[in-house]
Amino acid sequence: MRPIVQTRQLAAADPNGIALDQQLGAAGDLVLTGAALVDADGVAQLGTQRQVEFESAGNIATVVFTVFGTDDSGAEITDTVTGINGSAVATLLNFATVTRIAADAAVGSDVEVGTNALGASQTVPLDQYLTPFNVSLFIDITGTVDVTVEFTGDDVFGDFPGPHNWIPHPDLTNVTVDDDATFISPVSACRLLTNSGVGTAVLRIIQAGTL
Repeated sequence: MRPIVQTRQLAAADPNGIALDQQLGAAGDLVLTGAALVDADGVAQLGTQRQVEFESAGNIATVVFTVFGTDDSGAEITDTVTGINGSAVATLLNFATVTRIAADAAVGSDVEVGTNALGASQTVPLDQYLTPFNVSLFIDITGTVDVTVEFTGDDVFGDFPGPHNWIPHPDLTNVTVDDDATFISPVSACRLLTNSGVGTAVLRIIQAGTL
């Protein structure tokens, strides 16, 4: 097959880049006030898709937040996050834009919304029915970044956008320099996860036996 290429470069984490500290007297939408990321249309532009993080010094553990937005392909996605007690929690899905954040109850303590250092690429489906199953993986690193190749056996077509059960590749976990590895047992898909850093990581995927 022709190589499938995933290129990842995340901006530095911005804890309140989507919404500054605020409370709600009843269920409703947070105001997207993060000047660093929110454009004139009120849409948070995160660049490369990544996790959305909520942080509060108070106890908002009874509140469920729903994040609306899009991924790198422009597909509309939503994810729910249960509030926290004096800490931070992030979405499982990865967003390129955030258009709305809804709370299902009053928010009695300040909560801010932004980004952390984590983000995963789009899912790359593989043909798990080819025999033999051979996939080559190549990572090129520029600058300072830590990445992991993850794989899943879940049905990534029937259960879009997930979340799915992602497992780190044992030979491509916390990669900080150029590296390569393979899959020799069938998996349904893989992706590239950025763990930290603002450098650039490129994942090239080549599966034998396909065009």
